[in-house]
Amino acid sequence: MLQIYRRIKDKATGQWRAEKVAQGRGIRTGSLTGPFFVRPWINGKQDRHALHSETFADAQAEAAEYEKLVEAQNRGLSVDDVAAQTNSNRISVKSVVQTYLEQKKNKAKKTQMQYRLALNEFLESLGKVKFLDEINVGVLRAYKDFLVAKGFAGKTIDTRVNIVAFLLKKNGVDARVPKDEMPAVEVEEAVPYTEEELSKMWGVMDKEQKIQYEFFLQSACRDREVTFASWADIDFSKNTYHVRSKPEVGFTIKSHESRSVPLPDRLIKKLKARQKTMAGSRWIFTNGAGEPANHFLRKIKRIGLRAGINCGHCNATIMKGKYKWRKKVDVSCSTDAICRHVYLHRFRKTCATNWQNAGIPVRSIQKWLGHKSLEVTAKYLGAGDASKMRKEINEAAGD
Repeated sequence: MLQIYRRIKDKATGQWRAEKVAQGRGIRTGSLTGPFFVRPWINGKQDRHALHSETFADAQAEAAEYEKLVEAQNRGLSVDDVAAQTNSNRISVKSVVQTYLEQKKNKAKKTQMQYRLALNEFLESLGKVKFLDEINVGVLRAYKDFLVAKGFAGKTIDTRVNIVAFLLKKNGVDARVPKDEMPAVEVEEAVPYTEEELSKMWGVMDKEQKIQYEFFLQSACRDREVTFASWADIDFSKNTYHVRSKPEVGFTIKSHESRSVPLPDRLIKKLKARQKTMAGSRWIFTNGAGEPANHFLRKIKRIGLRAGINCGHCNATIMKGKYKWRKKVDVSCSTDAICRHVYLHRFRKTCATNWQNAGIPVRSIQKWLGHKSLEVTAKYLGAGDASKMRKEINEAAGD
């Protein structure tokens, strides 16, 4: 068995030095951490080979595998021959990424693009690491540092590192960067739309937009859950909307998010009347070609601008103009539909908060939102309107 060394930093001098790792009965090695390396003799010369393992137990296994390579080389096989023999049964990270992206092809295009971007950057950050069995926490740390060096925001880094961690876990590699090493991510408090904001938006919507966004508001559904809402999903006898996958059109949801959401009688009445005018249509909301309606986010941004509810402080650089005259322009949400405070998920948050204020049990809200945990649901529940709770506030104060 090859002797394993580790690099340790001398506290007195600050210099790194090599130290043999003592092994044997009664010697505890479970708490030892790398970097580890071995110094094998290859064709009469002593070499130095770094081990990728973080724990000593993993380093022992890696050293044993490497010793087989050394023996093969000493028998006269070339480096390429040894590498070919060794790698024949190993799984490349690139192939794992390609398979994972293929498995995600039914996701929304935006989601696919996010996965592809994150995983391509991960491959770029790997350097000499090529195989799945080389991946450990250190490799993930290197990817995180790679993203930091590119100047990405904390939330972006957190999302992309998690995408890679999910891919690895799916392939039997349980490696995660400790939370205290990840950049801080500011979690936005759930901010439901106010009655005044809703009133202003409804005031500038046309008839079609009103029922579309009322569906968002009263069902707490996500963008694609509304896009692919079909008449077969509405149970008029129970006044519910059943959210379910439609893989034949590229719409799939997580298993725990398949659910039945209760709809208020007022909305059900409007849907019944709408169905009579859409004979033969599979979808509840359609575009001019009869296909499922989309671009709800883009449209609500424009509605927010027309309604005058934009904050006036958001800035962005966007492309304006047509064809060869398109160019980048710096704009403000006071003049353009770019306000970060107007977005679809606020309807979901508003609905959840309205359910909460109506006294609906939080477990029911969790189920209707399609959440696995109450912790996630809590992020969607906004604070109640204090102006409507003066009686309760005064009673709590003993007045």
